[in-house]
Amino acid sequence: MRHRATGLWGMLALLPLTLALHLFFGTNLQDLPPRLYALFHLEARNYEEAVLLYQRVPRTLIAIYVGGVTATCGLVLQSLVRNPLASPTTLGVNAGAALFMVAGVLVFNVSTALQGVAALAGALAGFLASLAMARAAGRKNDPRGLSLILSGALVAMFCTGLTNALLLSDPARRSDLLSWVIGTINHAYFDRLLLFWWVGVIALVVLLGLARPLTLILFGAEKAASTGVNVPFVSHVAILAAVLGAGSAVAICGPIGFVGLVVPHIVRPLVGNNLVVALPAAVLAGAIVCLLADLVAREALYPFTLSTGLVTDLVGGVVFVVIVKRFYLSPGARQEAA
Repeated sequence: MRHRATGLWGMLALLPLTLALHLFFGTNLQDLPPRLYALFHLEARNYEEAVLLYQRVPRTLIAIYVGGVTATCGLVLQSLVRNPLASPTTLGVNAGAALFMVAGVLVFNVSTALQGVAALAGALAGFLASLAMARAAGRKNDPRGLSLILSGALVAMFCTGLTNALLLSDPARRSDLLSWVIGTINHAYFDRLLLFWWVGVIALVVLLGLARPLTLILFGAEKAASTGVNVPFVSHVAILAAVLGAGSAVAICGPIGFVGLVVPHIVRPLVGNNLVVALPAAVLAGAIVCLLADLVAREALYPFTLSTGLVTDLVGGVVFVVIVKRFYLSPGARQEAA
């Protein structure tokens, strides 16, 4: 228990340090006091302070939101699907949200608010399509949930192909959406954060409220039911909250890949499998990872800026290979599967 508390407190201490690094990286010590004054008084007196207030602060808030929500939703999906590869990326959630939003913009020319609604609907449709395909393939005979992961990968490829086709069909407007489709934390998307933040907050509140029954479900549905947990209700509500929460993150800045896959594997060794502790830890760790990824995207090739999704994809791809090797290709994993 002390080990779990130490991990949680460690992440809680690391978040403000990462936050300060993201906000003030490259600032000279003598310039720090006036920057702090501008930050606390929300008053820009020169160009550098304007950059801090109107570019870095919005990027920071978006990174915290997207990282925290996506990581927490990924942890819940992995716990309920019982597969270490489950995440909004691998279950068709992100790709479905991106497809519906791009279709809403290019086909129906909807407003920004309705674009968010389209992204939420697409996230839910992508997951349901993956689930339907997995059930058709015999998911009930697959306790490790591998059929759902493979179905999610197929749905994601299909949705990504349709998204690219829509973008190619309208070259005049393609450039407006290309950065978003890749997944980019940008101060220009701050208005989307102001519109959709409440969706992720409600999702987090619901998931944190269900942390104890979800933990009991991890020990087995029958054991959880014997303690009074309504297993189907809790599972369905948690999945719905996770899918919509992840969809809200996509609605803001596009699909930031692999955060929902990688961060849960960082959190569990530090705080354990008890979701009462692991879910708050995932919020903190997801925010930290996304802040660092955006810092790398912003500063690695300065004055040019990379897409944050590109950075997370590069790192997440390596981690994805490690996870597959550990859980599916190691001798112990093969013996368990047999």
